[in-house]
Amino acid sequence: RPAPTGELCPMDDLNIVDNPFYRGLGWPHLTWMFSTFHLGHYQPLSWMSLGMDYLFWGMEPFGYHLTNLLLHGANAVLFFFLTVKCLEFSLAPEETTPHRLIAAAIAALIFAVHPLRVESVAWATERRDLLSGFFLLAAILCYLRAFVAEQRRRRWLAWAVAIYSLSLL
Repeated sequence: RPAPTGELCPMDDLNIVDNPFYRGLGWPHLTWMFSTFHLGHYQPLSWMSLGMDYLFWGMEPFGYHLTNLLLHGANAVLFFFLTVKCLEFSLAPEETTPHRLIAAAIAALIFAVHPLRVESVAWATERRDLLSGFFLLAAILCYLRAFVAEQRRRRWLAWAVAIYSLSLL
C-alpha cells in the first residue's frame, strides 16, 4: 500500500534504515546480497546498487532518490527508443520520421509520468523495479536489433539473453 503523503515508505525503514547488511560492497556484503531473500525478495543487483549508494551518500536519502530518478530517466529514454523501433516495424515506410519521433516522445512522456512508474522513484526500496525495468527494456532493444541484423545476429541474441538475466536479478 502506498504511504500517505509526507510519510516514509515503511519498507524503506526495513530495507535501508534498519538493515546494516547492504552497507558496502565488501565480500561479506556481496555474500549477503547474493544469498538473502530479505523480506521475501531475491534482488542482488538492487542490493549492490544500494550498497554503492551507501558508499557515495552514506545514509543521506537524497542520494538514494537521485539514483532512482536517474534510473527512471534512463528507463524513459530506453522506452522512447523502443517505441521508435516498434513504430518503424509497424508503420508503412512512407510515414514520415518526425511523426514517429513525436509519437515516441509522447509515449515516453506518458511512461515517465505514469503513477506506476513514478511511485518507483519516490520509494528507495523500489530500486528493484527500476533496475529490472532498465535491463528488460535494454534486453528487448537488443532482441529487436537481432531481429533486423543480418550479421552478428547471434551476438545480439546473446546480449539480449545476458541482459534479460540481469533483469531477473
